[in-house]
Amino acid sequence: MKRQPLLLVRLFLCLFLCLFSFSFLVAIIVGVTAASLRAEGISCEGILGNSGEQGATLVRFQGAASSGMGIVCDRYGSLWDRAGAALNRYAADGRLLASYKLPNAPVDRNSDTIALLGDTIVVRLGGQLSTLSIDAASGAEVQPLKIAADKLSFSSHDGWLAASKGPEVFLVNAAGEKKPVVTLKKNPEAVAFGPDGVLYVGLESKLYRVVAGAADGIEPAGPQPGERPQFLDGYWYGSGFHSTERRFDKNLKPAPGVVLGGNSGSFIGHVDEQSEIVNGRGLAQLRPDLFAISGFGGIVHLLEWKPVEKRFSPIRRIGGLPACGAIGLDREGRVWCGSGQWNWTDGPATPQRLGIPTPDKVFGLTTLDNGSLCGYGLQWGKRTMLVGTLDKELLRRWIESETVLPKEAVAVAVTEIDKRRSLVVLEPGGKAVAVEINGDGSYKSDIGPVQLTTATPVKAWTSLAAPTKDSLLAAGDGFVIEFARDGQQWKEERRWNSSGTSGQSGTDTFGPTIRLTSDAGRLWVADTARSRALCFDQATRKLLGSFGTADAPGDDLTHVNTPTTLAACGDRAVVYDSGNQRLVKLRLITPAR
Repeated sequence: MKRQPLLLVRLFLCLFLCLFSFSFLVAIIVGVTAASLRAEGISCEGILGNSGEQGATLVRFQGAASSGMGIVCDRYGSLWDRAGAALNRYAADGRLLASYKLPNAPVDRNSDTIALLGDTIVVRLGGQLSTLSIDAASGAEVQPLKIAADKLSFSSHDGWLAASKGPEVFLVNAAGEKKPVVTLKKNPEAVAFGPDGVLYVGLESKLYRVVAGAADGIEPAGPQPGERPQFLDGYWYGSGFHSTERRFDKNLKPAPGVVLGGNSGSFIGHVDEQSEIVNGRGLAQLRPDLFAISGFGGIVHLLEWKPVEKRFSPIRRIGGLPACGAIGLDREGRVWCGSGQWNWTDGPATPQRLGIPTPDKVFGLTTLDNGSLCGYGLQWGKRTMLVGTLDKELLRRWIESETVLPKEAVAVAVTEIDKRRSLVVLEPGGKAVAVEINGDGSYKSDIGPVQLTTATPVKAWTSLAAPTKDSLLAAGDGFVIEFARDGQQWKEERRWNSSGTSGQSGTDTFGPTIRLTSDAGRLWVADTARSRALCFDQATRKLLGSFGTADAPGDDLTHVNTPTTLAACGDRAVVYDSGNQRLVKLRLITPAR
């Protein structure tokens, strides 16, 4: 009986501990559930437009954009081509392996060439030949060979490349030795080694064999397959516009002719264009069914050879996105940028689809209520409307008549003026004009100037959006500027430049330059200098989520570096991560109800 009190105490303690443990576990579950219900923010759903994706393998183009020079595949299987002012070396899967310094020379997209002699890269730039070992450390500079040349062959024969200076054709090796071959009556358009190492020259769109003892040292061989002819794996190849690549046999007969694109010269119809190739600068072969092509803007594509269909199919994009003036995004998550589009599920190295010839500039893209995109820019110097849905190519509609539309602008928005569907175009200095547009977004007629009356002057405008027919949003000098309709014009209602992330409005301000877009009651802001993207409830200005770390640019999948242009649709957004030369796909994570 004396043990009974002790036993009761033990039972009580055991019961207390069980109840405490259960309560603690319930609290954890409830807390986690509550946290998940409250959770909101912005998540990254992947990268488009940069085959290196993130980190050290990100592809970057140095300086101003320039054309490719051709393409070299070395004995390690890596690919070389120009990327702006640099020479980039890539893995075949699209990763950047190294980057090298090129001479500061004017770009000549017709004559700049890259070739391989053993383990030595030879480039023709600025009228001179230069070399670089394929084993050179990243950051090394190509070295002058002190040989002037107008043209250079893509391939070599017995340790020699062919080159020309004026009408003189000669051979050159990696040591800088020269051998004269022939002096022509005209400057050749191309020099190339053909079957059995025979030297060919291009003159007036025809190929001629260099033959000792022949009249003028050459004899006719046949038509050129296109620009920048080269002999590769038993066939002649040459390029043309609209992504056209032609293949001829060793006797310069079509075999079958056009193998990429559709500009055959006799074809009547339509073939999809890979606009980043446009006019290939040269080919390299990686294996019997896999080639690489150098693009007109320096973007490399891998091409799979389809033997049954006798054509190439682009399967991988290798390069970065050195510029992006405007982005389009539709309800299905299709993304338009530059001259073509991607699907939301595409990856960093996916080639663009449904390309069009690259516009000179696209000042802005917006989405109409019917889902059609409407944009304004320039192509071939002409004022151009870009219209259509992203299940097909965007259409280009040139404006041939006199119009108020400017030749420089920073943004566009669609609203209503005098009960007419109107595109408002904003110039850098704040001047705005409007034109009436049709249901598909095409130009109909001029409306005229639009007055945006501000409380204080704005020095630099960057963005424009129309969340409702009676309001406009603009970005300027680092502020979001809200306008309300004032008759047929707009008047500033308020402006703000804070995310309020610390709990008090005004304590976390934007940097000096922001860009914005609006959709579905949400305002998205790219805070350029502070390297972050933010999403707000448009009505309350409540911060719904942010991506990136303020003032801490990075190149992984949780950071951005100097974000600029952006587009949003529903809970999705795409931002141009300019410092990393890529598009970042973002999604707003909303609290569960």
